[in-house]
Amino acid sequence: KTRANIKLATLNIRGRTSACLGQNQISKWIAINREMRDQRIGVLCVQETHLCIEHQSQIETLYARRLLVLNSSDPSRPGSSAGVAFILNKEITNSSSAKLHVIIPGRAIVLSITWHDNKIINILNIYAPNNLNEHKVFWNTIQAELNRQNLGSIDFMMGDFNLTEDPIDRAPMRSDNENAIDALRDLRNSLSLQDTWRIENPHRRLFTFSSNHQTLSRLDRIYASSGHTESLIEWNSLVSQIPTDHQMVYVRFAPPDIPHIGKGRWSWPPSLISDTTLMNSIIEMGIKTQKAIERDTIRNEDSNPQTIWQTFKSDMNKCAKNVAKSHLHKIHQRIRTLTKDLRKLANVNDIDTSENARLNKIIVEKEIQHLQKKNFKKTTLRAQAQWATHGETISKYWSRMN
Repeated sequence: KTRANIKLATLNIRGRTSACLGQNQISKWIAINREMRDQRIGVLCVQETHLCIEHQSQIETLYARRLLVLNSSDPSRPGSSAGVAFILNKEITNSSSAKLHVIIPGRAIVLSITWHDNKIINILNIYAPNNLNEHKVFWNTIQAELNRQNLGSIDFMMGDFNLTEDPIDRAPMRSDNENAIDALRDLRNSLSLQDTWRIENPHRRLFTFSSNHQTLSRLDRIYASSGHTESLIEWNSLVSQIPTDHQMVYVRFAPPDIPHIGKGRWSWPPSLISDTTLMNSIIEMGIKTQKAIERDTIRNEDSNPQTIWQTFKSDMNKCAKNVAKSHLHKIHQRIRTLTKDLRKLANVNDIDTSENARLNKIIVEKEIQHLQKKNFKKTTLRAQAQWATHGETISKYWSRMN
């Protein structure tokens, strides 16, 4: 069954392979699978998939347990150009109800998926041409094909538009081709779609792509039906662990009447359990606690076995949190700090006039990408070590993998 709320995301993955992830023909897909799991993404719209039939077969073989991939390839050059796909997380979505409708092969597709109470949600995934002179025909073709297929209302349109509607979405600030903008606006107005994030943030700058010429732009966007405005929360963008030159944009789609769900209580990262120094410290704390309880012969509100035990649990968690911060999550902390800096740098006053200001943002983005690669490599090595140790042994690990 589909979760009460679901994270929708879009990312131009810029092909299926990356040299930093190895020579495998679908090397990026291990990172895609991990990103879907780590970020708890329900539906990810990807562009520039570059997938042939044999690549899709490989992905199905390796990742079918978690992912359902619905792809449309470029008819003329499937392995090296364009391509769009929906990636569904089977742990979160009702993937059995998913249907793919091809609007323009390799460029525009629609996903129809059952939501709560058998309601159908339609998502339009776009990879627009780089040439702005082709946009008018492109958007008009999508409009005509949607009318011909009679798919009903479109709830979301997202992807890489290779176009910005407003000058504020480029640095240096400038307007794009007017004919292309008008054609896009005609389509989204006919579909009753709006740039909800821009409406809620009229003066904020956010850029999802940086060019080699130190220019910035918000090419990757999510348009939503005006009827869903109250159901959209947690708008954000991030530098993904999937190697690409675009940022991932995402939003959480939730009915407005569901109860608020907070961050939840803190729990131990599983990897801390194997930290020998931490375990020895906790054993020592436990021995002291046990002795304190045995010595406590006079009970009162301030001193009794329950309060001593509570103090032990608090001290133990505090100790574990300190170890996690100082030793296990240095990379994650650094990425979070740099991500905050990235948002600030996108909104500095001289972002349009100073090439250095834009370069600073690009440098921070590259640093986050470097840390993501480093973290990915560590995680991969840890997974390989686990497989080498437990992969051929009947255990919880083996059951989980099979």
